[in-house]
Order: sequence, then C-alpha cells, then structure tokens
Amino acid sequence: MPRISARRIAALVAVAVTLFVLGLVAGLVLVGRHGTGPIASSDVSGENFTISHRVLVPLAKVIAVVGDAGALGVIAVVATLIWFWRERTVRALVPVAAYLGGEGLVFGIREVIHRYRPPSADFPGPHALSGIHETSWSFPSGHATACTAVLVACLGCLALARRTVWPWLLALLAAAAVGYSRLDLGVHWPSDVYIGFVLGAAWGVTVAVVATALVHPDRRKERPRQAVTTPTSMSGPSSGP
Repeated sequence: MPRISARRIAALVAVAVTLFVLGLVAGLVLVGRHGTGPIASSDVSGENFTISHRVLVPLAKVIAVVGDAGALGVIAVVATLIWFWRERTVRALVPVAAYLGGEGLVFGIREVIHRYRPPSADFPGPHALSGIHETSWSFPSGHATACTAVLVACLGCLALARRTVWPWLLALLAAAAVGYSRLDLGVHWPSDVYIGFVLGAAWGVTVAVVATALVHPDRRKERPRQAVTTPTSMSGPSSGP
C-alpha cells in the first residue's frame, strides 16, 4: 500500500470543513432555522406537486431501506473489504470515506438547522403513505447526501482510472433517482434533496480525486527518461591513423 500523503489528507479535511460551512450557510440563509427561511413557500409548492404525482412508490420504499444510514454503512464496509481484497491500496477506503463524510455533513448541519419534515413524512399524517415514519430532522436529506457521495466516489474512481466519462454520468443518474425517491415518498422538502445532492456530489468527487492521487501521486514521473543521444555516441568506432 502506498504511503499516505499528509498534504492530500489535509486537503480532504479542508474540503470537508468547507462543504460543512457552505451547507450550513445555505441552510441558514435559504432554509432558515426550523424551516422558516425564504425558500419555504417554494418548498411547499414543490412538495405538494411531487406527492400529487407519485409514480415509483414501491421502488422508492426499497431505496429508502437500502439507502438508510445503517444499511448504507454496512454496504460501504462490505464494499471496502471486497475492494481491499482485490486491490490493496488506499483506494479501497473510498466507500467508507465517502459514507462517513456524507453522514458527517448530514449530522452536523441537521444539529444546527433543526428543520422539521413535511406532514407527509409520518403516517397517518396528511398524504403520508402507510408504513412511512420519518421523524428525524429534514435538512439536508441523508439519503441524497450520503448515497450520492458513495456513488460518485466509487464510480468516480473508475472514471479516473479508465479516463472515461460514463461512470460519472451513471453515478449522477443513480443519485438523482435516490433523491427523487425521497420526494416521491413525501419525506423531504425539495431543497433538502437538492442541496444534499450538491453536498454529496462535491464530497464524492473530492474523495475520488484524492484517492486516485494517492495511488498515482504523479503519473508524469512514471514516464521513462529518453536516453540522450550525442554525436559521439552515434559515430562508429574511431579508426586509427
């Protein structure tokens, strides 16, 4: 396993702190403590629209279980163990690092913002679905943040390793499906999901880039130096007088 660069780990921590501050500012300015910010009216309109046009409730319930903090944590640990078994590099820590960072952002921001869930998040509330009981703080969405972080980080490593774009697109599409599922169930306000998606994607990209840089510190150094050819070395053996 390559030596871990303290400079890159410091950069990872700096990004995590920056994202926390940005998420906190977005929460305080747009959402407001307890959800009393300027975005509240548009959130109510958006939430009313989505719960009136539900289309994938059975699938959304499955995503709710798989993407829950506990289940996602188990998935991240198992993915890390399998990855480490196949490739003994720091890149194997990507699933766990992405998960911990995503959940850390969610926990920290929620403890400050204290936004309540929509009434449809807890059955038998208005428009709530049977079996749905979401009572934790709402902003940001844990599913949107943490699942996006894990998806983007893992598939981002594949994209960077193969120098291709499609894994990034796949990660964003899958993360968008997770976010939409939370709106379909009526357990989050739209801004919970949108801002959580941005935070998770930013953290996932950071983890993927740093992990790839730790495995390949400087690919330019891997290029063999070309032998310097001099006129003397090109000439044949000198002839005697």
